[in-house]
Amino acid sequence: MAYSENGLHSLKITLGVHCLQIRHKDMYITSVPNPGEEQFYDAYDAGAYWCIETQTNFGPDGQPVRPDVCQSGRGCCRH
Repeated sequence: MAYSENGLHSLKITLGVHCLQIRHKDMYITSVPNPGEEQFYDAYDAGAYWCIETQTNFGPDGQPVRPDVCQSGRGCCRH
């Protein structure tokens, strides 16, 4: 599990790779993930992500908030 500076855990967000401003609702649920979960769902990630700086699903640069784009190299990315 990744650990962010505010203590929120996430299997979808990796500390040092993804921006610390990205959030999704699973970060606020205190449960242990099911290790066989991937066999029940397809690989499509239907999670809703938002930026804590803008409080929307778009970052300060106007681009979408998703783990595949909220990474190093993006001007607003915070590590």
